[in-house]
Amino acid sequence: MCDEFGCNSLEAEAGVALYAWAAGLMPLCIAPISEELGRRPVYLFGLALFWVFHLVNAVAQNTATVLVSRFVTGMAGSIGSGIAAGSLSDIYTPAHRGFPMLLSGFCVYFSTGLGGTAFAYVTTHLGWRWVWWIHVIYIGATVPMFIFMMPETRSVVILRRWAAKLRKQRGLEDGGRYLTHAEMEKVKLITALRTSLVRPLVFLTTEPLCVFFALWVGLAWSVMYVQLAGLPYMMRNIYGFDTEGVGLMYLTTSVGALFGIMGGLIQDRLYRRMAPTKGVEARLYAPMFGGVLFAIGCFITGFTAIPGVPWIASAIGQVVMIAAIMTIYVTAFTYISECYGIYASSAIAGQSCSRNLVGGCIGFATTSMFEGMTVRWAIVMMGGIASVLALVPFGAYIYGPKIRARSKYSRLLMHQEREAMDEERVQRQVRGMDTAGMEDYEGDANEKDIPC
Repeated sequence: MCDEFGCNSLEAEAGVALYAWAAGLMPLCIAPISEELGRRPVYLFGLALFWVFHLVNAVAQNTATVLVSRFVTGMAGSIGSGIAAGSLSDIYTPAHRGFPMLLSGFCVYFSTGLGGTAFAYVTTHLGWRWVWWIHVIYIGATVPMFIFMMPETRSVVILRRWAAKLRKQRGLEDGGRYLTHAEMEKVKLITALRTSLVRPLVFLTTEPLCVFFALWVGLAWSVMYVQLAGLPYMMRNIYGFDTEGVGLMYLTTSVGALFGIMGGLIQDRLYRRMAPTKGVEARLYAPMFGGVLFAIGCFITGFTAIPGVPWIASAIGQVVMIAAIMTIYVTAFTYISECYGIYASSAIAGQSCSRNLVGGCIGFATTSMFEGMTVRWAIVMMGGIASVLALVPFGAYIYGPKIRARSKYSRLLMHQEREAMDEERVQRQVRGMDTAGMEDYEGDANEKDIPC
């Protein structure tokens, strides 16, 4: 593409950065729309937009068209990833949510490695446009599956549609008994949008857990983008790889994902065992190990990225990095979602925004950083930062309950949970009294029926 359009490496990396920035900003406003209209129509809209602008990429005649298309595809692609956690929350309880979240993250990383390898060969033998044409064909084939096989999962939307159907069948205009709780306390969409834009920023500036986890996950995501954008530079300039050889190195992402899912399965078992005593902090065993492993992977990759050292050493370091990044990404988001309950979407939206914005900036500067610092010291520097931020999950494990006790939103959430428990306790007592009264009534009636 660069040869055909005459663009430089900075313009090529801008495509990665624009995609990441769009993916960071879009989830801020898509969450309330999915909560109001339902998950299914938002998924379908995002998929259609994704398909259209892949088609635009395939027929682009200049760099500007490609960059605009990359930005829009980043927005459209983030719709799916942005509300995927919400869909899983609709379907699974917190105790059973760990593995589905893990599987979702695994698919992202594993397919990234396979795609990088496959499309390196496509680019070499068929040309860069066929990368986009294959995407167009594949996405187009999945559209009917989404239309005919994907149900709505948002419970509030399902109940609202059910209530509307009952009102229509019975000819009711004002709702009557067929009115959902959400309809009675409905918030205007513009208000929900304003809240969804402001609250994530509030979390990122006032909630210590969100601040430190955003820094940590942002660094991990930056290294991920460095690997995606900088791997061709690294393997060509240090090891003399051609395009197909560079493509094969992307398999380190898939192999790392396999190790990452194994670590996630172990974490899921530990959570089930330790949650009764440790609470949500039982989600942090894998991140504690993964944080240390992340720094080690950066050091292995950095110190071996010099001529004379076999390429396999760098590949091992990259596998370790990706396994750690996947573990950090999945388990950290699960931990944050359980810490903030009904406010989890805002906390996660803030995390997603920060990690993609930071990752896009680092990815945009990858080649300049490698040329100015060398590949070795650029990655070693990231390993040093990772070593410091590896303390984040340990701090959360030790001080997490105290931090949440001082948090405005955590206190509010705990207050709401206590009120719900008190209300449920009162309802049980009322039901018990009603049952006892009915038994007394039936007993009196039976006594009156007995002849003297």
